[in-house]
Amino acid sequence: MKIRDRLLLAAEREFAEQGTVDATLASIRASAGASVGALYHHFPDKAELYRQVWAHALRDYQRHFWAVVGDSADARAGVIGGVHEHLRWVTENRHRATILMSARPPGVHESESNRVFLTDVARWWRTHAGYGAVRALDVDVLYALWLGPAQEYSRQWLGGAVAAPPTEVAGELARAAWLVLAGAPEATQPSDD
Repeated sequence: MKIRDRLLLAAEREFAEQGTVDATLASIRASAGASVGALYHHFPDKAELYRQVWAHALRDYQRHFWAVVGDSADARAGVIGGVHEHLRWVTENRHRATILMSARPPGVHESESNRVFLTDVARWWRTHAGYGAVRALDVDVLYALWLGPAQEYSRQWLGGAVAAPPTEVAGELARAAWLVLAGAPEATQPSDD
């Protein structure tokens, strides 16, 4: 494994376990078996290292999520599969998930990979909304309804407030997401009053 990758993995663990404030470059460097020069060659400071760790975790999550949603047979399979994949990824990537629940560093949201991911998901959603399989929703509302409960459960699990791993509740949360997001004739839609 290359030194840069070892530094990223060591930093991921340190930031997840200690938090960004208490994590130290000395500890990260020692865990990675890297020299001071190697650390600063790849990452000029702690803020840049954190940004790179956060961006790496986000790209990994997005790659797995999109592989399930983008290849889904229909809207229902995509919505349900997306919730299952979200919760599987959190369960199997505890440190990365903890990083993504932490403060987002500047510049990550504007990255090309994030823009492509958000564009792909929005296009997928609009396609299915166009033929009435799902509700036409603004992306921010869509995210809250689709993954909000799964994200909150994940946050509680990562923080130790609940014991059952996210994968154990995936079926229930996925069904709930589909019930909320599925398209329906206007006459059966609840009013906003």
